[in-house]
Amino acid sequence: MPWPIQRFTDAPDGRTQQVQAGVVIEEPLEIRIDGQPVGVLMRTPGLEKELAAGFCLGEGLIAGMKDVALIRHCGQATPTEEGDDLPGEESRNRVEVSLMPGVAPTRQSDSPALIRSGCGRVDATALAEGLEPVEAGVTVRLEVLQHLIGQITPQQAAYRAAGGIHAAAILAAGGQLVVVAEDIGRHNAVDKATGYCLLRGIPLNDKLLVSTGRASYDMVAKGVRLGVPILASLSSPTSLAVGLAEALNCTLVGYLRGKTLNVYAHGWRIAL
Repeated sequence: MPWPIQRFTDAPDGRTQQVQAGVVIEEPLEIRIDGQPVGVLMRTPGLEKELAAGFCLGEGLIAGMKDVALIRHCGQATPTEEGDDLPGEESRNRVEVSLMPGVAPTRQSDSPALIRSGCGRVDATALAEGLEPVEAGVTVRLEVLQHLIGQITPQQAAYRAAGGIHAAAILAAGGQLVVVAEDIGRHNAVDKATGYCLLRGIPLNDKLLVSTGRASYDMVAKGVRLGVPILASLSSPTSLAVGLAEALNCTLVGYLRGKTLNVYAHGWRIAL
C-alpha cells in the first residue's frame, strides 16, 4: 500500500523530499476449526484459504485434506473502496475450517495462540510429535538448484513494490514452478505455498520447497509433516533444523545463492 514518507538525502543543502513509498500490509487472521479458534496469524492479506490449509496440516491440527469438508474465508482479502465493513459477524480476517462428520482435530488447543509474522511456534517437543521420515526418493539435478532464484525472483511482486517481505515457492524436481507465495512472515509464506497445493490436489512428495527465510526447526517440521523431500533456504539453517532433517530423511539446502549452495543433510537426492 502507498504511504507518504519524508526522504532524507545526502545532498549538500540537506533537502528532504515528500514522496510515496510502498508499505507491506500486516493484519491478523484468525483460523477456526469447526468454530474453535486454533490460531491468530499476523500475515499479509491474500491466499487466506491456502494459508489456513497449510497451517492446519503443517502444524498437525488436521491429519489430511480428506478430513476437510469446507474451508471458508469469511470476507474480502483486502478492503474495498466502499470500506471494509461486513455484515453481522463476518470478518475478512477470519477463516473457518469445517471437518467431515465424525472427524475431530488431531490435536486440541485450549486457546488460540498468537503466532507473530516473524516466527512460528517455539515448542520443539510438540512439533516433533508424530513426525515420520520422508519416504520420497526423488532427485534433483544440481543445475536446477542453481537456477531456482531466477525462477522465483520475477514472481515476487510485493517484494519489488515494498521490500520487507518473504517468499516461498513450490517447484517440481525438474525446476518447473508451481506457485510462489509472499508474506511478511516466512512461516505464513510457506503455509500459503503448501496450502495452494493442498487445496488443488497437487502432491508434495515429489516437490521442492524453497524459502527466502532461514530454515529453522519448525520450518523443517512443516515440510516433513507434509512429505516434502527437499527443502531449500536462501538463508542459513539452524542446528536443530539440520538435526531434524538428518533424522527424518529430508534433504536440506541452505545459503542458496545462485551457483553456490550448501547441502546439510541427505545430499544423495542431488544429482551432479
